[in-house]
Amino acid sequence: MNYQWILPDLTHTEDLPTVYRQNNVDPVIASIMIQRGITSPQNFERYTHPSLENLHDPYLMRDMETAVNRLIRALQNGENILVYGDYDVDGVTGVSILYQSLHRLGGKVHFFIPDRKNDGYGVTERGINRALELNVSLILTVDCGITAQKQIAFAREKNVDVIVCDHHQPVGDPPQAYAILNPKQEGCAYPFKELAGCGVAFKFIQALCQKLNLEESFYLQSLDLVALGTAADIVDIVDENRILMYYGLKKINEKPREGLKALISIAGLSRQTINVSLIVFILAPRLNAVGRISNAKKAVHLLTSQSPQQAKNIAQILNSENKKRRDIDEQTFQEAEALISASEELQNAPVLVLDKDDWHLGVIGIVASRLLEKYNRPAILISNQNGVGKASARSTDRFNIFNALQELDEFLISYGGHACAAGLTIDTDKIDAFRKAINEYAAQNMEEHSILPELNVDAEIRFPDISGRMLHWLKEMEPFGPSNMRPVFLSSDVRISGKVRVLGGNHLKFKAQQQGMVIDAIYFNGAKYLQVLEQKEKSFNFVYVIEESNWQGQDTVQLRIKDFNVFNGNNG
Repeated sequence: MNYQWILPDLTHTEDLPTVYRQNNVDPVIASIMIQRGITSPQNFERYTHPSLENLHDPYLMRDMETAVNRLIRALQNGENILVYGDYDVDGVTGVSILYQSLHRLGGKVHFFIPDRKNDGYGVTERGINRALELNVSLILTVDCGITAQKQIAFAREKNVDVIVCDHHQPVGDPPQAYAILNPKQEGCAYPFKELAGCGVAFKFIQALCQKLNLEESFYLQSLDLVALGTAADIVDIVDENRILMYYGLKKINEKPREGLKALISIAGLSRQTINVSLIVFILAPRLNAVGRISNAKKAVHLLTSQSPQQAKNIAQILNSENKKRRDIDEQTFQEAEALISASEELQNAPVLVLDKDDWHLGVIGIVASRLLEKYNRPAILISNQNGVGKASARSTDRFNIFNALQELDEFLISYGGHACAAGLTIDTDKIDAFRKAINEYAAQNMEEHSILPELNVDAEIRFPDISGRMLHWLKEMEPFGPSNMRPVFLSSDVRISGKVRVLGGNHLKFKAQQQGMVIDAIYFNGAKYLQVLEQKEKSFNFVYVIEESNWQGQDTVQLRIKDFNVFNGNNG
């Protein structure tokens, strides 16, 4: 067992609200939906039938009117506009949305994405100077800018207006920008606070189209990019994000733009239905790789390309860069592991704070995530260069890393991010003190937890429960993602039928059998349990998600195993 299983307290089927009985919803799925807060007929309808009509009015966002009027003036006067974005997928999709939309309107638009190594994160003075070289009078930031007080003040001194489009938590006084579009800023009445940066950019273009009386199709063409960035940024797939993801995935699967078509092909996904998981684990890393290894402008060129051949060429470059990134990632992970093994203090610390000279800035966030997953503890990886450490932090919902950095800002040069993911810079001579301080803070503020990470189980079922009706309503719950994860099921006293096969050197493929029903199962990274699962005399408790696929016209059901233990006569 790799996880502590948290079992549900499901609603009894006889207590299901009328809307579920009227729609003949599978009782197991109905109970899971109710657990997720879908209790009224209105919520049920919005959940099972996402509608673009339920997108919120963009003008509810603070400063939207001001921002749109300034942008229209820039377009009408032929001003040079610079779209300034972050180098992750959320940033490059947001840049692509604004850049392509304004270009279609005849705007004199350029874009700039900082170099991770030379510039670091966010709005930089070098980026502002690039705007001055282009004679820019208006900068639109995407997925950054909310903490760029000094840089935006510098732009104002140079008579350059800045409109901030961001979704990160504000820190300190807001920058003196011409306008700030951020649902999380104080005094913003926008009803949904969890848009990704690309989502804020989308709302900006939606508002612009409404003001210019353009057809809805103008801004809806960007839904695929919104879905890509929203999935990659791991924001909650509820409310407006659910609508954007639903229609964005529909566009990706039915009529992908040239860049996405090429990326999907190079990743070997041409015959698959693209969903949130495939974006997060297959497509997003390829887009992220150029921002980590070289420069993310290649990703923007891919996403805005009109040429199939150009898109194919860029996609090949991204694929190659991703392979390089994986090699660097693995080396850094091994070095981090060695630091932990060599230090008793680190082995017992509630927060892993690791530093080393010249770790590649493009992979420290990925490695921090891997350490978090392995040790079930927050991890901060710091790359030391010329007396300054640049770091990526990853945490669980038991410990708000952003709040921790706020409390300990006396040790830091700068910081920013979210509750579970953040970045920071620090003088290297303060790292030891910071390591001690954050672990003292964690000792007082981290929620109690077991050694094993928790795995929430949505329902305990028997294989015969997996009916066509259940699969239909499981599909109605899509798209899955944070706050609406694919349901996790537990089945007890399951036997393995036939041979357990090893795939790809590290994965297991087998047939699971219960009550006479046999279902294909796959266990990624489960090869180390081969000998246990080959014991035919034993039965097992499996925790899994149900996945459907279509291969050569045949619909198939597969269990993706997440964890297991040996059945001993008791459920779980």
